Amino acid sequence: MELSYAAICFDLFGTLVSDEGDAIPGARETLASLGASRWAIVTSAPRAAAMGLLARARLVLPPVLVTADDVARGKPAPDPYALAAKRLAIEPARALVIEDSWSGVESAHAAGMETVFILRGRPASSCARADYYVDRFDQLGVATGAGGALLVAF
Repeated sequence: MELSYAAICFDLFGTLVSDEGDAIPGARETLASLGASRWAIVTSAPRAAAMGLLARARLVLPPVLVTADDVARGKPAPDPYALAAKRLAIEPARALVIEDSWSGVESAHAAGMETVFILRGRPASSCARADYYVDRFDQLGVATGAGGALLVAF
């Protein structure tokens, strides 16, 4: 399946960075390939912790980073992903969220975005509200298409 979006938002901890603080397989290459495309990292971590995780995992800095310091209400409220869409200057319905937690999926849906849930060995029932599922991050293919569209294949 291949989908097209104006922007992609990634969760940080568990989606791009492992429990040990290392880059999840495929994360470093995927983010580096996006360059100046419209993408964001949205995390429940405070800014200092997020910056530390990004540095430790050697992940490129996103054009937009939304942290717990930026919103009054965190996930599962829509605030984090709604703010990311605003900062990316796109309609939420034109963004895809890559998440590994039910609270992140709820937040994205409440903001009006579709989701891909990273199962990480869990059953799909662990987050039944996700729109799409993959077991591992490296099962996602992300590329920039015509007109700057972001193409996601899985």
